[in-house]
Amino acid sequence: MEVLSRRDLTVGGYPRLLLSLFLSAGYTAPMPKPNSNGQSKPKKVPRLTANDLCALRDFVNKRLAEPPAPQNPSTPSLSDLIEQSPDVYRFVVDLLSQGHSIQAASAATGVSLPIVKAASWFVPDYRQICKNATARNLALANLRMSEILVERTDSLPVDRVPFALAVSVEKAELLGGGITQRTETRQVISREELQRLFESLPRAKARELPTSSDSAQKS
Repeated sequence: MEVLSRRDLTVGGYPRLLLSLFLSAGYTAPMPKPNSNGQSKPKKVPRLTANDLCALRDFVNKRLAEPPAPQNPSTPSLSDLIEQSPDVYRFVVDLLSQGHSIQAASAATGVSLPIVKAASWFVPDYRQICKNATARNLALANLRMSEILVERTDSLPVDRVPFALAVSVEKAELLGGGITQRTETRQVISREELQRLFESLPRAKARELPTSSDSAQKS
């Protein structure tokens, strides 16, 4: 009986039996789409040999063992940009702390949007600052819209004057702390209370009068 060595049982570090099964099965490409005649022919792909697998394994291991590619020296880091233009980045922080949006701060300073967004994470209570700024902006917008309404009152169509007047009066009362709605509560007597009321009334003493049919029977 012939004894095979370990070297004879492996090829390129892979078991010879596994390679034979893999190479015998080969690789089948996906079925191509049919042509205009509705016929399709499977495209033949060359099989991988044992040497091909060994070469591919060595290449993958070599690539994984290499250190990552260094950063492009022509691209400055963020710390370098801050050192070069500290006033610009101070202005970014000032705008964010004043309640300006990330987009507005980026457009005003020229700093990229991701950097400004990351800077907003470190501004204390930035959400509350945004809420206060939003309320302030809405108040200014309401003031300006009220001025536009005053300026264009004479030119408004007749059918829109009552609606504009109703909205303006209601919002003016709302901002001034006035009454904008009225709720009335009325007490309605229930059936049980009505029944008790009838039962509490004094009973009247009455005499039953004879009817016409009773008079005719007596006669």
